[in-house]
Amino acid sequence: MNVLLKWTVLGLALYCVGCGSAARPANAYGNAADLMADMAKKRDKISSFRITGRVDHFGVEHRIQGKIFLFAQLPSKLRVDLLSPFGSTLSVLTVNDGRFAMSDIREGRYLEGPAEPCNIARLVRIPLPPEDVARVLVGHTPIIDGVAEVIWSDKGYYRVTISDGDRIQRLDVGSDPEVLPLLRSRLEDSQGRIFDMSFERWRPVEGIPVPHEIRVKMPRDGADLLVRYDDDGVELNVKMPTDAWDHSFPDGADVEHVACD
Repeated sequence: MNVLLKWTVLGLALYCVGCGSAARPANAYGNAADLMADMAKKRDKISSFRITGRVDHFGVEHRIQGKIFLFAQLPSKLRVDLLSPFGSTLSVLTVNDGRFAMSDIREGRYLEGPAEPCNIARLVRIPLPPEDVARVLVGHTPIIDGVAEVIWSDKGYYRVTISDGDRIQRLDVGSDPEVLPLLRSRLEDSQGRIFDMSFERWRPVEGIPVPHEIRVKMPRDGADLLVRYDDDGVELNVKMPTDAWDHSFPDGADVEHVACD
């Protein structure tokens, strides 16, 4: 089966999740640890990325839309450039080995501080550590420590359930053993949902599967982020220029130090 046909078949399989009863694969995973280890191996093939796409944040305060450029050198370097629909720069965020900097051109604010979740959320809108944000952007998810079990759903995917005290995480994983695409990741506790992540339009980039549409909802933080990548907008394991992580402020700018409580 050629590559294009294979991924077309995969797309149809994912589209038809829920269309009827799907037979359990003959070599289906019976152990959650093995499944998650194989998923991690596939995601760990990515050491850096350069991505272009569109972002839409349906926030409770104000909506953010625009062109987005994403750069990362895993695990400790991240850059996000947000442009208006007309191409002007709105905001730039960088993380460089634990240090955060952000230029909010719209508001005329210049921020620096530790690379903590609350600071990352000032632009990305999802309050996660930068290394988690980078991995989410290429189809992974934060995973809690706990007792994990896996079952086969007759809707055509694996359901992994992880329990850790009052927290429960559920992962829906596609059946293709060469891809093992993460379809959805939900984390809840006794107070309700913590996050809900979905991953769609999985496509190969240099032989490595990457989702091209990602949605992250974190209702307690008022976060609802949708990112769609350009069809040819994902580059993996590219050499980044050393100045990609530099972040200089205008001369005379009033730079605010910000940190999480």
